[in-house]
Amino acid sequence: MRAALDSLKRVTRGYRWDRNPLRRRTDRLESALLVAAVLLVLASVWPAVLAGRAVYETGMAETRVGPGGRQQVTATLLQDAPPPRAAFGEASPQLPRAQARWTGPDGAARTGDVPAPGLARSGTAVRIWIDAEGRPATAPKKPVEIGFRGAGMAVFTVLASVLLAVIGFTAGRWVLDRRRYRSWDAAWAVADKRGHGRRRG
Repeated sequence: MRAALDSLKRVTRGYRWDRNPLRRRTDRLESALLVAAVLLVLASVWPAVLAGRAVYETGMAETRVGPGGRQQVTATLLQDAPPPRAAFGEASPQLPRAQARWTGPDGAARTGDVPAPGLARSGTAVRIWIDAEGRPATAPKKPVEIGFRGAGMAVFTVLASVLLAVIGFTAGRWVLDRRRYRSWDAAWAVADKRGHGRRRG
């Protein structure tokens, strides 16, 4: 732990704003790039929270149960359900579908394909989910699952900003390094000329 802290101190020491005469303009620009990258990551936290909250609220609205939302009703099969489809590697294979009749929220009879237990006989009552218009719908997601989706969106937003900050800092540092190399080459050329002049003298 101490070694990690010492390494962090050495890294941050190289980016300090001070009056060190050996610190070049490019070094100060690199420090400014690092500060901008850190500020970008910090500034992304609040948008990430808002994005996660929006995903959570949208998910909760989509899975609303009750009048005006999804509700569970009883449907009567109008035909025998086919045998269940066996699929290797599926944790929860989908139920086969069969023609059925149910009553919509407006009291009108509806018919359509609904999930049914495999080999269920015609006339069997099955519980299905329908939307506000009376059409078959998927079961509402659990609040925990929706919460995970919201948290995932928040984490994704922060990670995207971190990636953007790293790419920007790396690109900026590459440009500054190229400028440093050119400066060093020019300085070495001047020093080489001075050395040749002293030897000839």
